[in-house]
Amino acid sequence: MTKYLYYTIVGASLMACSVHFNPAIKIKSISVKNIQNDKESILAEFSITQFLLPYQDTLETEFNKRVAFCNEDLIIQRPSSNLMNWCADAILSCPNIQRNTNEPLICLLNKGGLRSSFGAGYLTLQDFYKLMPFDNRLVMVRYPLDQLQLIEIYLQQSGGEPMANCKYISGKLVIPDLQPSNEYIWILTSDFLANGGDQMSFFLNLEKIETNLLLRDIFISEAKHQQTLVIDSQTRYLP
Repeated sequence: MTKYLYYTIVGASLMACSVHFNPAIKIKSISVKNIQNDKESILAEFSITQFLLPYQDTLETEFNKRVAFCNEDLIIQRPSSNLMNWCADAILSCPNIQRNTNEPLICLLNKGGLRSSFGAGYLTLQDFYKLMPFDNRLVMVRYPLDQLQLIEIYLQQSGGEPMANCKYISGKLVIPDLQPSNEYIWILTSDFLANGGDQMSFFLNLEKIETNLLLRDIFISEAKHQQTLVIDSQTRYLP
């Protein structure tokens, strides 16, 4: 990505007053050595940079605000980890989702969608943007139990993913709320995965409920609610 396009994306986010602006972006002065010898590109980049400079301090202040406290380091690591558990639990705890009490509700995410660990201490808004830099949205998938083996095979091959209200034990996905009368479960996941991303093709062609809830916003909201993160380090993947 050229510097010109890079600044254009940043500028568009600000001018649209986007609340999903990436806090990791730093506004830097222009070095003529680092850009192509193109007069229009130079002028355009200079104009965008000058527009962004007044926002630098405001952005840094906003994204350095404390969100919650963490008593220990949280890491992303297969087969299971405290941060993977926390993220899945946070999604499962989201109050703004439709719940069918007759069908169990679980969460299944992907390790690759989580991009940064948490250090012990105070967590800032920027920490959560580093954890989830993508604008992935929450999707509910009504999943038939007679196809559960496809998820079990996937988990066996991947070696573990973030999950909540279920465990993978000896090749089987164990769901504690499951009743003999149940034919379906609801799975909370991301729009990326619900559309077959990360080779999760078992989600395709199923009943889905789309939401406008960003996973990142759910994480931030749950962290603020907990104040001190509630940690579960129990292994949820036991092959």
